[in-house]
Amino acid sequence: MGVMEMNELLQSCGLKCTKQRLCILEILNSADKPLTAEEIHTLTPGTALSTVYRILDKLLEKNIVIKTTIPLSDGIFYELTANEHKHFAICLACHKLKYIDICPIHNTTVSDFTITGHKLELYGYCRECVK
Repeated sequence: MGVMEMNELLQSCGLKCTKQRLCILEILNSADKPLTAEEIHTLTPGTALSTVYRILDKLLEKNIVIKTTIPLSDGIFYELTANEHKHFAICLACHKLKYIDICPIHNTTVSDFTITGHKLELYGYCRECVK
């Protein structure tokens, strides 16, 4: 998603295109994993942590980002809703996340049930921890 698309996304939701909002959207757009507010804060120099939380709350309210938890990790993580959903393999030793590039559940149906989302986590040990 480019800067122009981010501007349009914010405007279509009735939000002003501020430098800080665009910065947070760019960070989430380029991230290869969900990020905590604290991680986002470290990537936005000069922005108070409280401001990062306020922006994330507003983006949540407008359904631009989603909040999620990741097992074996403390905290709440954020990612863009516009991005394709992602699944992760989680190392039981170092808790590193590795993106899984396929979704084995994508076309699953359940009779008499409307699926609106899903989460898949695989647990094991990364290459470094197996050594």
